[in-house]
Amino acid sequence: MASQHFTNTLKEEVICPICMDILQDPVTIDCGHNFCLRCITQSGDTSNDFLNCPLCNKLVRRDTFRPNWLLVNLVEKIQAMDPSEMQPGREELKCRRHGEKFHYFCEYDGMFLCVVCRESKDHKLHKISLIEEAALSYQGQLQSQVEVLQEKEKVIVQLKEQGEQKINVFMAQVELEKQRIITEFKQLRQVLKEEESFLLSRVLWLGQEEEKGKKFYIASAEAQLNSFRKLIDSVKAMQRLPPSQLLRVRIPWGLSWFRYLSPSPVPLALEKKLSEAQSRHDSLTESLKRFKGKEKAISFSIHLPLEESSPITPWKPDCNFSTSPVTLDAASAHPNLVISQDLKTVTLDFIPQDSSAEPEDPARFFPFCCVLGSPGVSSGCQAWEAELRGPEGGACLVGVASGLVPRRGFLVVEPLTGFWALRIAGSECQALTESGTRENLPVRPRKVGVHVDHECGEVVFYDATTSNYIYTFHTSFPGQIFPFFRLLFPGTQIVLSP
Repeated sequence: MASQHFTNTLKEEVICPICMDILQDPVTIDCGHNFCLRCITQSGDTSNDFLNCPLCNKLVRRDTFRPNWLLVNLVEKIQAMDPSEMQPGREELKCRRHGEKFHYFCEYDGMFLCVVCRESKDHKLHKISLIEEAALSYQGQLQSQVEVLQEKEKVIVQLKEQGEQKINVFMAQVELEKQRIITEFKQLRQVLKEEESFLLSRVLWLGQEEEKGKKFYIASAEAQLNSFRKLIDSVKAMQRLPPSQLLRVRIPWGLSWFRYLSPSPVPLALEKKLSEAQSRHDSLTESLKRFKGKEKAISFSIHLPLEESSPITPWKPDCNFSTSPVTLDAASAHPNLVISQDLKTVTLDFIPQDSSAEPEDPARFFPFCCVLGSPGVSSGCQAWEAELRGPEGGACLVGVASGLVPRRGFLVVEPLTGFWALRIAGSECQALTESGTRENLPVRPRKVGVHVDHECGEVVFYDATTSNYIYTFHTSFPGQIFPFFRLLFPGTQIVLSP
């Protein structure tokens, strides 16, 4: 045992601190520590002339490594010793009870066995194998665990990438909305400033013009009033004449026909211009009031629970919109989707193709059975309708998707990832909202209408058969958006109109 301890002590002295193995071509660096030549050469930035000692962190030069011949000789002597002395663990593989070496392993008890133990009644009925065979079996089990863990690692990496992509899409939406707010409100402020300047200058000009008219009106009225007063004074003077003179004076009976030429206090042209300015001001103020009212209504509709919302009523859009035909983009369709020749109908085949082969075209959705519509919407308003057919009325997702959404891998269909859609299956209709949640809706349409207002950032769903309102998404679109459909069960069919 003393010899074994001495051997182990010597072995510890010739272990490389980097590879933790016996030194190969040992060298000594400036700080006095010893390493394998290969280990210390590859340590740190190999393009740098200096490195930090892995043990003491002292800065040393690479060109000062010195071979340690004493350690070279010591390593050779240790390696020439009896292998049993170099591997003390082999002496431990002996049965303390019988003094025999262990050759077998009992899988039931998890114990090493010698030849005598193997034949004892304690282990006779147990599954026993050679130590090497048991080790190989354990290696196989460990390899199976490694493969399972590696598959889980792939899933985690994929989820991480999808999460990062979701974050990037959200941050792109945030930045786009930020820039849109800055630009549009800058324009609004400029418009309001120009409108304020125009209205104030118009009102100021009207005041100045009326001030001029006021002077003319007062001067004209005063002149006529003075003439009239002089006429009154002359008639009164006649009244004071003696009768003999009064009767000789001819009374001017036409005095009662004296007409006052009344000038217009405010010219009609000025009144008309003031009325136009007032109408323009009132129109601007009314628009701002409607905006405030709409802002409150949107906030209310977002936070109001579904069971407390108002009854279902016919829906009418607030804007004029075109109804140009919508078709299916066959280039984006999953291989298991069958597209009609007129690009108006898509069906999920009952007999799917080999789904293990990923399509080479990166524009196709995979592995989920999705397809986009065409054309996309980048401005104004647009609407289309989709009729659902198939077993139990079909099962699908219907809505719109950003042109930036991924087309491969696991899709998280929600507004933050660029999808605004309803899930319609069986008797249920649900809005796919934030954080992967589903909001149950009180209707299950057979034909759903989708109305998009790109400027207002609204996606409105309605029952195309009854024209009843279903649900609204409020958002800010990150560029162009497209009709989006995902078919869930075989036999489901979607027919587009117009």
